[in-house]
Amino acid sequence: MSVEGAGRSGAGEGTAPVVTAGDNVVPEGRDDVRGITDLTFRIIAPYLSSVVLHRVMLGLLSLMALACVVAAPVRLSVLPAIPLPVLGFGFYALTRVRRAGTEFRPLLTWTSLLFTATLLGLWLISALGRSVR
Repeated sequence: MSVEGAGRSGAGEGTAPVVTAGDNVVPEGRDDVRGITDLTFRIIAPYLSSVVLHRVMLGLLSLMALACVVAAPVRLSVLPAIPLPVLGFGFYALTRVRRAGTEFRPLLTWTSLLFTATLLGLWLISALGRSVR
C-alpha cells in the first residue's frame, strides 16, 4: 500500500511511509480512476480476457444448449429448440471474445453481446418451460 501524494518514498527501503490523518491510502500500482470509461478500460476489461471466464461461459452455453436439445424429444415438441439460434450466437460471440485478446473495444462489445445472448437464451428457456406443459 502506498500513501497518495507520497510517491514511492519507502518502497525499496523496507520501511512504510508515515500516514498522517489527511492522507488517503491507495493500492500499490493503481492510480486514481477518473470516470466510468477509465474504470472500464483499466479494471474491468483485463478480467474479460481471462481463460477462466471463457471456460465458464463455454460450460454454461453448452449446458443450456444440451437442455434445449434434450427437451425437444422429451416433450415431443419443437418449441424447446427455439433458444438454439440465440445460444448459437452466444457461441459465436464467445469465439470473438477469445479472438479479441486484449483489444479493449472489441472485447467489451463482444462480451456485452455474449452476456446479452446468454441472458436472452436463459429467459427463452424459462419462458418456454412455463408455457409448454
